[in-house]
Amino acid sequence: MRLFCILGCMLAISSWGGRRALAEDSFIPADQAQSRFVDLARRIDTGAIAALPVQNNGRIKPLDSLAREAIVFMTGKYGMWGLSPLQIYLGLMLDESSSSVPLIEVRDPELRRDLGLAAGRRFFSAVELQTTDLENQAAPLSKKEESNSKSLSSKESKILETYRELMLSRAVAAGNHFFTALDFSSRTDMQHGAETGTIQQAAERYLRALSAADREQARMSARELIELVNAYPLPDILKPYRDTVKIEVFYNQARLFLIAAIAYLLIAILILIPQTRAYLGRNGVLGLLAIPVSIHALGFGLRVYISRFAPVTNMYGTMLWVSFGVALFSAVLYFFYRQAIVVGLLLVASASVLLLTHNLPLILSPDMDPIVAVLRSNFWLTTHVLTITISYAAFTVAMVLGNTGLVANLIGVRDAGFYKRYAHFTYRMIQLGVFLISAGIILGGIWADYSWGRFWGWDPKETWALIADLGFLMILHARYVGWLRDFGLLASSAAAYLLVIMAWYGVNFVLAAGLHSYGFSSGGATFVAIFVSTQVALLAASLLIRRYTAKISAVTM
Repeated sequence: MRLFCILGCMLAISSWGGRRALAEDSFIPADQAQSRFVDLARRIDTGAIAALPVQNNGRIKPLDSLAREAIVFMTGKYGMWGLSPLQIYLGLMLDESSSSVPLIEVRDPELRRDLGLAAGRRFFSAVELQTTDLENQAAPLSKKEESNSKSLSSKESKILETYRELMLSRAVAAGNHFFTALDFSSRTDMQHGAETGTIQQAAERYLRALSAADREQARMSARELIELVNAYPLPDILKPYRDTVKIEVFYNQARLFLIAAIAYLLIAILILIPQTRAYLGRNGVLGLLAIPVSIHALGFGLRVYISRFAPVTNMYGTMLWVSFGVALFSAVLYFFYRQAIVVGLLLVASASVLLLTHNLPLILSPDMDPIVAVLRSNFWLTTHVLTITISYAAFTVAMVLGNTGLVANLIGVRDAGFYKRYAHFTYRMIQLGVFLISAGIILGGIWADYSWGRFWGWDPKETWALIADLGFLMILHARYVGWLRDFGLLASSAAAYLLVIMAWYGVNFVLAAGLHSYGFSSGGATFVAIFVSTQVALLAASLLIRRYTAKISAVTM
């Protein structure tokens, strides 16, 4: 039966993808191929097939998610030319000249020059990349990565990434990617090979109906295909994922976090404008704030429901959680201190974090694939990871308030009451952050003792979390004994946040070492470098202005 399934799958793939061999050697100008492709893909109705369950990366997910992940990897975007990821994905299989469509992003300018590609372009077709030396350069790098993945240089990693984009585009265009995701059988699952073969045949009928532009037949074939997949007997561990595919399609297409970001920004503008701020009043501010917070919380709820785990299993999840925490803490500050301007500033920060996550899907992957075994404890994820990352939200609030003081100093604000108020808010947020990160570190130690047999091991993630904790503890101590006054506290909170950046981003993306290997990734260095450089420059400029102003005041007195 397994042999039958394999043969059926191969026949389906070959019968669908064989005709592409004729198009591989022919060259169509990129603009002409793009225009033709967009016209074809725009006519594809994806509604009937979006919720088709497929198997990929250890879980059942809707075809909509499979397409999104593939298109994001190839293009770095959720869509192009007004097309949805699923329209692009299906269009690649339907368009015989899709290999001439400029969809593959060559992200590194130096690599574009080395390959002899146009330096001013970012997107190239498979045909164009096949004429370069990319495949020859990538071949030895794959073997090198297999022996030691950390031995690759930055340039070599970019070559390999671009080569994999090319390979993925070929697999999608030929149908291999799609048909492989519809193969639900396993090596030990011998009795269900016939059912899998039937699924492959139904998928072939669906694609043929799409190719013939027969919408009614395509809808009927899509329904048939989904029914066959839903009837297929899956292992118990995968069944819950199949039950959530429709919810995941809604989650993908609703873009709740983007909506929340826009709502945060709009409300921040209303709050920061004096006329509308006066009109809103206390209840108006809290009522408006409840709207994006509710949307944000709904997105979290759906993410937890789909993945079955707390929403902090990757960097993307922690960014969403920190943004949520900043919004919540802004509401808390407003409830106790009635400072609407503070709420407006913090909502801008919360929106900025959400927009960053939305616009960097390659660096901050939004996927919900299964996590490594050591993390599969909802209790510890909820108690340890959520606690640590919500402390980052408190420190982010302190950083924003601290930078507000630095900017105010630069533009000539000399009101002592202003600095006293903002220093008080910052002090309270640092107290909250230190409590949370300390509790998180202790909980993490208990989890480490349970999982690894030791409470503390000076792992880079552990060490930098402790360094950040101690850095903010020093600020609290210095404030308590009188070493730091109002402006000094604000400046110190902004400087200490760089320790959070290292603990949060640096360990995973720069050091990439230690037992917390589940969090390793790459990219984003430019954005972080800009933030750090800007923060250091702002600190230096504001401190110089402060010192100069103090000298002038001493002379005039």
